[in-house]
Amino acid sequence: MNNLKIVNIIRQLFTSLIVMFILIWAFFKNQLIGKIIILPFFICSFAIFIKDLCLLLKKEKLASIFKYVFYVSFFIYVFGILIYTVYYAIKNQMYSLFIIVGIFAIGIIPFVKSAFFNKKK
Repeated sequence: MNNLKIVNIIRQLFTSLIVMFILIWAFFKNQLIGKIIILPFFICSFAIFIKDLCLLLKKEKLASIFKYVFYVSFFIYVFGILIYTVYYAIKNQMYSLFIIVGIFAIGIIPFVKSAFFNKKK
């Protein structure tokens, strides 16, 4: 690994560590709904931290596992918001929200495809 790549990994390590500390503080300062909202972001930042730590220690296979942990937690959060929006639209008879949900769902599909079904090695 070249020096620039190592510096980038270390910078991302510190960034994710700072974000984790902020999220831990926010997690304990909020009520239940706030904790539910914060938890996926904490999981994402933790996965990035461990992935970068593994890359720094030259454990590429373990780093790729945590990359997928990040992807899964992020997409669960995004699709959870979309599902809640559908529930809210049905409950309050605001059917125009289905247009927004459809646009976001169509916009997410390329990201899911590139994250999980990328043939590049």
